[in-house]
Amino acid sequence: MMFRHRTILLLFFVPIIISAIFPLYAHSALAALPTVKDGDLIEFGYTLVVDGQIIEKYTSSQPLAKRILPDLIQPPGLYNALIGMTLNQPKDVVVPPEDGFAKDDPQHGDLAGKTLYYYGLEVYSINGKSITDFNTGGSSLASFGYYFVRVLLGLLGVGVAVGLGYGTFLLYKKLFSKRCVVCKKPADGQCKKCGRYFCKTCYAMGCPYCGSRKLVLFKK
Repeated sequence: MMFRHRTILLLFFVPIIISAIFPLYAHSALAALPTVKDGDLIEFGYTLVVDGQIIEKYTSSQPLAKRILPDLIQPPGLYNALIGMTLNQPKDVVVPPEDGFAKDDPQHGDLAGKTLYYYGLEVYSINGKSITDFNTGGSSLASFGYYFVRVLLGLLGVGVAVGLGYGTFLLYKKLFSKRCVVCKKPADGQCKKCGRYFCKTCYAMGCPYCGSRKLVLFKK
């Protein structure tokens, strides 16, 4: 019986432990990827939209390659958004007018004072290294970890349901099992003559109802 209880507890807690550890492993693996720092040479892409119009667009097949320096990355809001980014983790960035282009910008001076929307800002490589150069599995590992944890949580739900059912059964058995008609404690047997339930202590002098002295003990 003790072995059975330990097995049930093991089956109940193992999914909890694994589901807690694996996301930490996946997160630490992703955290091992390099991040963009000042001076890095990167390839990146985005879609710049201003006043509902696409101004320029760069993709993984036609990326923009630049060194991360304040003088080379304009506007300042784009520079600030790129610092700290990692590989293949796209995001949308809204650059307010105060962090946007200056009026004397040789390429986009006409966008000065406007809010800039950079959709799908993504870094494809840092100093010549892309996501395939790392053994972390990149975003595929995070995706695998996500579905792995979902499956474990589903199994955990089944385990909880089974545990609750088993606990309810034990509680029911404890509360509503055969009990001694005298002291109401769990009965040890049944009077052979009248069929009433007794514990050994209350039946020590025989059945107080029919006088029989034969107690048929329950099998354990």
